[in-house]
Amino acid sequence: MSCMSWADFCQESQELLEMSRRLIDTWSWEEKTSDEGQSYLVYKQKLSDPLTQDLIQIEYNIVYSISYQVPIMYFQAHHSDGKMLSLESVWQLFLFQKDSQYSREDMLSILTQMEHPVLFKPYMCLHPCRTAEILEQMPHSKNRILTFISIMGPYLQLNLDNGYGLLCRGEGEYLSDDVKNLPTV
Repeated sequence: MSCMSWADFCQESQELLEMSRRLIDTWSWEEKTSDEGQSYLVYKQKLSDPLTQDLIQIEYNIVYSISYQVPIMYFQAHHSDGKMLSLESVWQLFLFQKDSQYSREDMLSILTQMEHPVLFKPYMCLHPCRTAEILEQMPHSKNRILTFISIMGPYLQLNLDNGYGLLCRGEGEYLSDDVKNLPTV
């Protein structure tokens, strides 16, 4: 159950997009071609760099890995002047700086720079080798992409609204009546 097919990725992505729409969130779907692995989820947000107070624009892409058969989280972070953050700056921006147990070598095995498989541009990403193991620990997940983002996203300052968890239940059923009572995003 830890690996997923391209069809599963597309189905669960569409479910996430429907939840995003109901929560008035901003997830979107980019489709380069209709070929396997050529579409992905996109989320954008701005953060303040705690060291410089500079505004950082971050774009997250959840891409299907044909090799690993799991979702991979790619992202780019840019200063307000458009300059891309270095790998070390990204570590400082995210939670890694606060957790002194991680060495530079540990971070290189978790967070690395790779070519985006659809856009062919340099992006940072969470290495996918452990994603299947993580998802395997959640065998009853109704949406593995949502589970993946919920577990790994906070390490990259991507925190989903609690409404996503409330909306996802059963076999893809959504609690439409409960959406009215959810806090605004």
